[in-house]
Amino acid sequence: MKELLSEWQKKFSEKIKESFGIEILKEKILIDFPQKVEFGDATTNVAFAVAKALSKNPVEVAKSLSTIKLKNVRKIEAKGPYINLFLDRKRAFNYIFSQGNFAERSEKIIVEHTNINPNKAAHIGHLRNAILGDTLVRSLRFLGNRVEVQNYIDDTGVQVADVTVGFERMLNSDFERVKEEAEKETPFDVICWNVYAKTQNWYEENPENLRFRYETLNLIEKGNSQTAAIAEFIANKMVICHLRTMLKLNIKYDLLPFESDVLNRGFFEECFSLLKEKNCIEKVPFECEDKLKGCWVMRLKENKEFEGLTEADKVIVRSNGTVTYLGKDLAYQMWKLGILNKNFSYKIFENAPYKIFRTSSENGENIKAGFGGASRVYNVIDVRQSYLQKVIKEALKLLGFEKESASSIHFSYEMVALSTNFVKEEIEKGKIPAIDENDLKKPFVEMSGRKGLGFIADDLIIALIECAKKEILEREKELSSQELNERAEQIASAALKYYILKFGRNQVVAFDLNKAVSFEGETGPYIQYAVVRAENILRKAKERGEGIPEISEENIERYFDFLDQEGWGIISFLIRFPFIVEKAVSSLELNIIAKYLFEMAQMFQNYYHISPVLQEGDENKRKAKLLFVSIFSQRFKKILNDIVGIDVPQRM
Repeated sequence: MKELLSEWQKKFSEKIKESFGIEILKEKILIDFPQKVEFGDATTNVAFAVAKALSKNPVEVAKSLSTIKLKNVRKIEAKGPYINLFLDRKRAFNYIFSQGNFAERSEKIIVEHTNINPNKAAHIGHLRNAILGDTLVRSLRFLGNRVEVQNYIDDTGVQVADVTVGFERMLNSDFERVKEEAEKETPFDVICWNVYAKTQNWYEENPENLRFRYETLNLIEKGNSQTAAIAEFIANKMVICHLRTMLKLNIKYDLLPFESDVLNRGFFEECFSLLKEKNCIEKVPFECEDKLKGCWVMRLKENKEFEGLTEADKVIVRSNGTVTYLGKDLAYQMWKLGILNKNFSYKIFENAPYKIFRTSSENGENIKAGFGGASRVYNVIDVRQSYLQKVIKEALKLLGFEKESASSIHFSYEMVALSTNFVKEEIEKGKIPAIDENDLKKPFVEMSGRKGLGFIADDLIIALIECAKKEILEREKELSSQELNERAEQIASAALKYYILKFGRNQVVAFDLNKAVSFEGETGPYIQYAVVRAENILRKAKERGEGIPEISEENIERYFDFLDQEGWGIISFLIRFPFIVEKAVSSLELNIIAKYLFEMAQMFQNYYHISPVLQEGDENKRKAKLLFVSIFSQRFKKILNDIVGIDVPQRM
């Protein structure tokens, strides 16, 4: 279809030159889709551009251009200044089933997402990152791209150090005691969630305790100590917990790059040498009064991109010799883009819920080659990290890697908060600690891992499942526990994914559990229900002994002319899907996909009410409608699964 649009653009360009003597490049001719099918299956406003260039009436220009002949178009109609195209519908039917069969592109793309600090349980904010990242991955693959999915594990950072301090210094736990904690009935990621919050209070009560954080960071980087062993154990256990949580939402990864391996394999040393060689950084003398004395610093104050920022200069290596987040992340980004000469070894990550590779700093473990070295990299990181991502792009430019800098894409998004009503309900249940009354007067409450204020992802999924069970049992009383659980899990996953996805990435998401799981309105369950209704029609037809035409070119040819206008409108809307995905990916506004899914579901729900299928008296029309319903069900179910990872229950 993309090739067909390109051909139409070319033909319009040629027609304009022939009829009006001016040249408009085909890339400048926009082919769009009208809101209503009666206005055609595609439309263009190119008459405006021609009229403006020649000071002519765009209505007259459109009328003149509407005489053009285009492949697979049965009718062209000028409607005021717009030119509306009506497809050859039989060809369009067959096209639907080639969607997604794009030729695999040669370039490789890396999408890095989720990236939860391995120090505590995942919360709903992490879920937004994972859901956006996973939908981007699925969309890129749908468009024919080779995509590698990475989930970076910051196992040497401050957060892991703080939990280690909490166990070792605050609670006086040795390595064996920490392992015992991991065997308790309370999930270990929840235990660490609480230890992390208590450690922050411990620091606040006595700021001198902060020295243990920096001592621990040094010990973790050096390795070969009880402190390093505790930190490694915590990080590995947390990653397993996070993988299990994300698997509940059908989210998987190809590779887990560990930050410790970035350091141990010498990635940062090579990056550091290049930075010094290109004079991108300088060491601030210990003798001066500068607050950054003793640090290796990237000076950006004089850079136009950072003009006016008081904290523009960025530390790469601290005065105590430890590497900052920026330094490690820059080295990692350079590896992803194929700049560094070094590589990891790889091994299977043990005890994971599915087969997944992790990096290794040990030699001789090259189980799988081919990771890294992408032509484009998407980093899915919230908007609070925009500045650091900008610094990384600038650092690549300073190093002379202009192309790689342009290929380093920050997919930013706003934070997730909790709706005030939801927080009040959870405080009453004892799930969220009591907070200041003034905060409860705001439209939403911000989460804080340091304060232990948030909603743990696993708890949220369980709560959604329970809400879904309640909704199901109101409709069907007699269900086996297995079927009830399966349906509720599918509905809960769809509810959560769609709720997150429907917001623009620059919008704050104020999460409300009851709104998310509703079966009505713009929700995941409502979208699932469209497919369930289609399946119900087909099932009832079979129960009545009605033969459902097999989806084939022969049957499309046989019954096509009997399909009503409303049914064709939905088929026309299905045809647009690849362009919706391309638009969403190019703009990084994945809520475009969510809006499309809702509109598609809405169209079918309306069709269900205005055009009864099984009550149709004319046999040919009934067969045409059953064929259409079968096509819709098959195609829409595949779209939901392929692009958003939503499964549809048999009944709702």
